[in-house]
Amino acid sequence: MEDEKNCTRHGREITDIDRAFDVQVRGVAVITTSLGQKLNGMSAAWISRVSEQPFLAMVSVWKKNFSHQLISQSRIYAINYLKEGQQKLAIHFGRQSGRDVDKLKNVPYFTDKTGAPILCDCLAYLDCKVVAELDAGDHTIFLGEVLSGKVIGEGHGLQYRLSDYIEVDSGS
Repeated sequence: MEDEKNCTRHGREITDIDRAFDVQVRGVAVITTSLGQKLNGMSAAWISRVSEQPFLAMVSVWKKNFSHQLISQSRIYAINYLKEGQQKLAIHFGRQSGRDVDKLKNVPYFTDKTGAPILCDCLAYLDCKVVAELDAGDHTIFLGEVLSGKVIGEGHGLQYRLSDYIEVDSGS
């Protein structure tokens, strides 16, 4: 229905503040990590370069995500920047829990310095080791030193718009 309010993936009503944040141009990435034999990845748009010397990048991860637990324990992650046309891949990594599903089972990847999975079909990646954590409300900001990175695909980055990821119930 037209007058129904949209909600975030976590069930919170979308507000005007959400809509204001959504005008900022942001890319979509898959944050991957590993701990022992357990691999996982999650979609994210709250990522940023933080420093040039040394190269530092941050990711903001919801505390209830399985990836949060793995990154906190393993102290590693890779940022896999997606390219235009990869929205389905972003949804694959964003709408199910790695506690229940092996998200990387049918997704080709390789590893670099940290051992975090790097998606073969991404635009670029940054391989990071965690150097600090910052409590940020319902999220944790993981600050990572970038140990390696490379552009491996062609095209433009997949841009994030909240409305592209709202699940619309068709009533069926």
